[in-house]
Amino acid sequence: METATFNVPSISCSACSSKIEENVRELKGITNVYSDLKSQQIKVEYNPSDISPQEIKKHIAQMGYEII
Repeated sequence: METATFNVPSISCSACSSKIEENVRELKGITNVYSDLKSQQIKVEYNPSDISPQEIKKHIAQMGYEII
């Protein structure tokens, strides 16, 4: 397992962070998702043989969130 951290400055409420967590958790290869509203970061534990950080980032962006 590996961990990737993404800055998501468009997270503005707990509903936003929950929505991202729920949607990312459904992706193949994701084992855990943590969001921190205060720091506007999402940490994702994933299996690199199933998914890449770029794919995770693309998924979050497709949900309509700005991601750095």
